[in-house]
Order: sequence, then C-alpha cells, then structure tokens
Amino acid sequence: MTKQTWAYFGLLVANIAWGAGASVSKATMAVFPPALLSALQIAIASVVMLAIQWRGKYPAIQPQDRWPMAGLSVVMNVAGFILGYVGIALSLASDISLLVIGEVIFTAFLARWLLREQIHRARWISIAIGAVGAVILITGSVGHNTSSAPNRVLGDILFLLDLLCCAYYTVRGGVFLARNNTVSMMTYVNVVSMIFWGPVLIYYIVSGQFPAVTTASILGLLYQSLVTSVLCIFLSFYAVKVIGATATTIVLFVQPLVGAFIGVLILGDPITSSRIVGALFVFGSICLSMRAQLREAQI
Repeated sequence: MTKQTWAYFGLLVANIAWGAGASVSKATMAVFPPALLSALQIAIASVVMLAIQWRGKYPAIQPQDRWPMAGLSVVMNVAGFILGYVGIALSLASDISLLVIGEVIFTAFLARWLLREQIHRARWISIAIGAVGAVILITGSVGHNTSSAPNRVLGDILFLLDLLCCAYYTVRGGVFLARNNTVSMMTYVNVVSMIFWGPVLIYYIVSGQFPAVTTASILGLLYQSLVTSVLCIFLSFYAVKVIGATATTIVLFVQPLVGAFIGVLILGDPITSSRIVGALFVFGSICLSMRAQLREAQI
C-alpha cells in the first residue's frame, strides 16, 4: 500500500478508537474524577513516549520550536483535557460523539487561517449544515438532563471548546511536524504538560483522595492512556504529515457512528427527535465534506 493509503487506514483505526472513547471515559469517570483521570492519562502516556523516545534515539525538538510547542501542550493537554472530560461528565456519550462535527468545522477554519488552505463552496455548505446540526443537538438537550448527564447543554459546549483545542493541535502541529520527528513531538508535548498535571496527581495521593480502583476503571484508564493518547495521536500526526490537516477529516464520520451506537445500545442513552434530526445533519455534513475532499484531490 502507498503512504496515502496507510495514512487513511490509520485514520480509520484512530477514529474508531476515538469514537468509543466518550463511552469509555464516561464509565471510567465513575471511579476517577476528570482532573485525576487527566493527570493519570498524561502521566502514563508520558512514560510510554519517553521509553519509545529513548529506545528509538529519536532526534530532539528543534530549539526554535520548543516554546511554541510548549504552548501547544498547554492548549491540548491541559485546557483540552479539562474541557473535554468535564464536558463528558456533564453530558451523554452519544451527544459528545455526534458533536465531533465541531472538529470538522474548526479544522477547516484553522487550516484556512493558519495554513492558507482553500475552502471551496461545497465545503462551506458542509460546514453550514454541520453547524446547524450542532445547534440542534445542543438546543435539543435543554431540559433533558439525567442522573448521568446533569447539565447536557454546558457539557456539550465545553466539549465543543475541547474540539477547538484538538483542531488547533492538529493544524498547528502539522506545521511543527514539517521540521520535527513525530515521536519526539508527541513525547515533548506530553512531558511538558506534566508541569501542570504532576502537582494534581501528587495532591490526590497526598490528600488521601485517590479512589479505590476497579478492574474496569484500570482498563478504561489504560485504553485512554495508550490507545487514544499515544496510538491515535501518532496515527493522526502521521496522516497530517502525509495527506494534510484538512484531509484528515475525511473519515471523521466513523467517530459519531461508533460513539452514538455505543451510547444508545450499550449505555442506554435516550433517542429523541432532536437527536435524530441533529445526527442527520451531522452525517450529511460529513458526507458532503468527504465528497468535497475527494473532488479537490482530483483537481
């Protein structure tokens, strides 16, 4: 297979794993609160990436990129994690999965702004449809809170802000990848964020607030740490390097499909008319975006 084919295959795997991530996180946070889950996840991912970095003897980050990449670490691994996990805790897993359309929208705008990538008419239409879908999903959750989703509107909004951080990380990270090794960049971003998460982890241990763990919570933590924070990010960065930041959105439809399936059939999330309509807009937007991407690739 060509590099482009491997890149798309890797993206497919990553999006399937990310699609299940909201449900896994929701279940794991029954034991680990958002801040502790974030600290543990980043700590485990950092140790793994440091081992890979040491074993592979990958080159150090370019000196001129170290401070900007430290800022990137704060955006994604601190702000993004806080917004994302608090959002998941407040909302339903299926809501969160469908709102991935926000990443498509934010990535397109940031790629246009930072990388000067063109947004053609078909993609503008897909962005508008996706935005309508997101509005329907959020407004449709008003007054429909549950014990497992105590504030769906706030949770959905916070998760959209997390997706903005993710989109910035993807687009801006693509610029740094042109000059730095993927493993080196992932290691650096994870380790730098431990400046914040290290004290959080120490606090939970010293204060005696570290919870009693279960087998399920450990498996969930390892899934989030090793699969979504290491494997998926590596596959995503590889794809950005090979096919570009905007093209990585072409298989994003897998995330809401997998996430909504798990949320509804396994976690028992309710099916409402607003969710059905919002989901149709989301999938319509992603399909139009995919079509536009394929047509632009042929030009």
